[in-house]
Amino acid sequence: MEGYLIIHFRLWADIKPTEDLEKVKLAFKNLCPPITIDVSKDLQNRTILTGSATGPESIATLGKKFREQRILEAVRKRFMKSIQNDVLIFWVQRQAAFMNRFHLSDENDVSGMGPIRVEVQATNLHDVIDYVAPPTVKGKPQVRKDLKLE
Repeated sequence: MEGYLIIHFRLWADIKPTEDLEKVKLAFKNLCPPITIDVSKDLQNRTILTGSATGPESIATLGKKFREQRILEAVRKRFMKSIQNDVLIFWVQRQAAFMNRFHLSDENDVSGMGPIRVEVQATNLHDVIDYVAPPTVKGKPQVRKDLKLE
């Protein structure tokens, strides 16, 4: 549909042998409902969990949680620096996501079981960032009124 923002979400995590697969699945669902989840093995026989989602509801949860946690400016700054080849790539702590909290992480974070990689593709990534982590003035989000989501 012309004029609408098309969004595709993809999540990825390798599952450690001591880790509960169902807990990581729940972390994925907390990050991005509704999501389709697949389990596979890589060439080193590691278990890999991937998830995908399309549509505005895939980012609505993130925006809501970032507002509740009052971390919009920090998220916005990180996201603006995290666009690579028209894809927004960031990492979140999987244990926090399991607890329905969203903490940004680094790719090489070794705390816990490691991070969840999140990739977002959209017709306009800056619109996605404006929606999920809008600029703030005196701590209040300045939400765009003209954002059309499909």
